[in-house]
Amino acid sequence: MPHAELEKLLDELQGELAEGSSLDDDARAQLAELHASIGHLLADGENETPANLVETVSGNIDRFETSHPALTMVLGRIADILNKLGI
Repeated sequence: MPHAELEKLLDELQGELAEGSSLDDDARAQLAELHASIGHLLADGENETPANLVETVSGNIDRFETSHPALTMVLGRIADILNKLGI
């Protein structure tokens, strides 16, 4: 079940990236990298999880908390699922 939720959240993250015209290039690149890392997690399983994935999600939550609340909500849900998966 968490994998299906994570896939749904990846779609939401992709939507936020597509709509996030106010994101600077650095933010877009960082979020695109996060999207790719989570995609690899789903494809390869937890054994191939980048060590800093949870820290990256948390850092992005802090970064976008006030400027992009919808994006922050998606990232928070991703962090919750990663924690449930023990990552």
